[in-house]
Amino acid sequence: MDSDCLSLLPAVCLVLADPKQSPPDDTSLEKLLDWFKELHSQSNGQVLLQHQPCLLEFISSVCTSKTTDPAILSFTLKLTGLLAATTQGFHLFDEGGLLVYVFELEAWGVCDLWEDASVRSGWLQGLLDMLKHQQALGFICGNGLIKVILQLQNDRSLFAACLANQLLVHILNFLTSSNMTSGSDVVGSSESSLRPDWVSASSEIMNAVVEALSSEDCPQVLQGLRLLSLVLSQCGEPIISTLWKDVLVPLEVLVNRGSESLIQTLITVLEAALGTPLLSQSEYKVEELLEAMLGDGNRKECFQCAALIVKLEKCPEVLKRKATDIILLPLQCVSTQPQAEKGINVVLKEQLSQKASCISLLMQSLSSLAQLAHTKYLFEDISVHSITSSVVLLLRMCSGHCPSSLIHINTFTHLIGCCKVQRCGLDTLGALSVYEENLDLRKDIFGVLLDLLQSPDSHATVSMCIFVYCMLLILAASDFLPSKLIDLFPVLEKRMCDLRWEVRDSTLEFITQLTAALISNSGFSEALHTSGMVSVLLSSLADAEGYVRASAVAAVGEAVTASFHQTVLASNSKLLEDALVQMMAILSQDTEGFPRRAVVQAFTSWLKGSHLITALESSLSSVLSLGGSDFDWEVKMHTLELAEVLMEKTLTCCPYAVQNFGSSEVRFPQALIKFKDFGLFDLLFNSLFDCDRPVCEKACALLVKLRTLTAETADLDHCVLVLNVCGNRWGDEVQRRYLNKQQAKASVCVTNGVTGSDEGTDCDLHCSKDISLPKILQILDLDDMQRMLTLSSDHVVNSPRSLMEDILSAAQQSEENIVDCY
Repeated sequence: MDSDCLSLLPAVCLVLADPKQSPPDDTSLEKLLDWFKELHSQSNGQVLLQHQPCLLEFISSVCTSKTTDPAILSFTLKLTGLLAATTQGFHLFDEGGLLVYVFELEAWGVCDLWEDASVRSGWLQGLLDMLKHQQALGFICGNGLIKVILQLQNDRSLFAACLANQLLVHILNFLTSSNMTSGSDVVGSSESSLRPDWVSASSEIMNAVVEALSSEDCPQVLQGLRLLSLVLSQCGEPIISTLWKDVLVPLEVLVNRGSESLIQTLITVLEAALGTPLLSQSEYKVEELLEAMLGDGNRKECFQCAALIVKLEKCPEVLKRKATDIILLPLQCVSTQPQAEKGINVVLKEQLSQKASCISLLMQSLSSLAQLAHTKYLFEDISVHSITSSVVLLLRMCSGHCPSSLIHINTFTHLIGCCKVQRCGLDTLGALSVYEENLDLRKDIFGVLLDLLQSPDSHATVSMCIFVYCMLLILAASDFLPSKLIDLFPVLEKRMCDLRWEVRDSTLEFITQLTAALISNSGFSEALHTSGMVSVLLSSLADAEGYVRASAVAAVGEAVTASFHQTVLASNSKLLEDALVQMMAILSQDTEGFPRRAVVQAFTSWLKGSHLITALESSLSSVLSLGGSDFDWEVKMHTLELAEVLMEKTLTCCPYAVQNFGSSEVRFPQALIKFKDFGLFDLLFNSLFDCDRPVCEKACALLVKLRTLTAETADLDHCVLVLNVCGNRWGDEVQRRYLNKQQAKASVCVTNGVTGSDEGTDCDLHCSKDISLPKILQILDLDDMQRMLTLSSDHVVNSPRSLMEDILSAAQQSEENIVDCY
């Protein structure tokens, strides 16, 4: 905040404290609080309060009013905590007894303000912000506020409950860092080594945790477990060991009880304990608790526990292997032959016989396997080959294929067409592909993928997963690519005729990625053309869905590039000709932005290559003209990117010689004339004054590059390239700016008593229709424009001054006016 903002602060405080005024929206208040934080960090609370006594008056007025709006009170509580976060600010509040009054519930709780969740959250946030020094800690402990914080731990507002937990952990942390003696930083320190005020405050919190874990009320137990996990992950010794000793017995009870609603939180607690010194001390039973949660695999909850345990980063290897064995059970059960069923427990078979639990278990099993595979986990008791074969069999079952020996399994009917299991299975196959043991399964895997693609019932998201894995498989195993393309292309053509646009779109994206990845593979490029796939791609340019047309443009663009890389193909010129006709029609006539953007991007991609430059020359001027005048700002941005590539392709590092579209070199002035013929300058100057800031920025950057090149060309004749500035928007703007500069110069000359000697020349230039390019670049103050364009509008609209003025303006208008949301 500058001095102008501070001058507005007293008036703003009066408005905020007035209960008759409608309060600003919550976002505006949070913005105002953020700026107070910034200002506070630059000085300290005492300086701010001493120079702005209106803040103390505002806080006192709000807290004494019985009609204060809850949002304003919440803001005030947060502001008080912020300003009292320094010892100087704390003393200023404490001297007049204002601090006690602000955070004393009885003072304003009678007005039912405490019933508002935002007030309770503001109260907690204020204390949390204030707790930066010993005096704040003494204030909290001395006024019995810990009891209130513990009550708020079970608040019906999740945000308030979360803040209460954070505050309790912060108090324990602060007590540890401030009050520990030099010998109390080891596990198992006794309370006698701690200062009395630590024992008093911490005991109250720890007893509350023990009481919560011993409760029969599930929400209260959950809150106790959440606080315990925060303490374990954020606090140090002796807090951790002392609290763990107290909660170990109720924790054992909770683990042995096996309540499904507590499993996730219990695992979170034990995961936090794994990262502490507790794990190395056998008396704390961390590993035993984890093993007890796994059990012997005969409880419903053990599979969820195993799925969570395999994801733990710091986990004893013995536990991880046991969890892995359990997590594999559902997958093994589904793929087990009848003679091997004896080893499968009854509980698992019962769960797999029910559709909901069957799908849930298999998804847990598959996702956990993928998690292990991503870490290249070394499976010991079972081979990776066997696991992968089971996943492949599972996917076959989802497609409706099942060996006769497995037909009796009830799960088969649950799996047919199940997209959730299919997606998880495909993700798992992709993760398992890192293992070399699976190389001999490539044929089977590819066959499963084709079966899934051919199924008319396959979900659109499943198709996307299939394409991702197909890409991995093809790129990793190009040796069997030619034989598989014969099977793949007919399936892809079928997917291109699917009624669902998502399927057509994902198929085109896959073809685009595959073509780009195999652009140097002559076998693939030839198969792409001989299979009739190119005709299908061209017909997709007229698809009814805009997203599909955009993907089709990208696919055709890659197909054209691939055909020109393989120059032996005689069809490449015909393909480019057909593609250009349809793409130009899309750019000029399509009503949706995505296809038009794709067309310009395709031209940019072609121009970056070395084979298509000459073939595109006749179309570039139309593309630049249509793209530059498009109403979609992203189309204009892509057109400017095309212009940038055109400049880079034409101009080499040396400004005196440039590479023409042919093989011969031409001089720099001739290249500028070429740019003029393409309409490049009209594009850049029109974009410079566009209504979209990113477009202006890009155009300005390109013009700065062009200005640098023209300045470095010493023998450039300014008369060689002149541009007509009449009859177009950018020309009018250039003349207006030039006239303003001349008027400013004339006023300076009059002031200094000097007459301009080039007045006639200036007048002639202003009236001229044609001005040279270097002169235009000189008239435009590109550096200043670039500086202004890089500034976001936020520096004006989101400034503290703007916000304060809006608050004051709203106060002067009717109560129905609402301050704009920032």
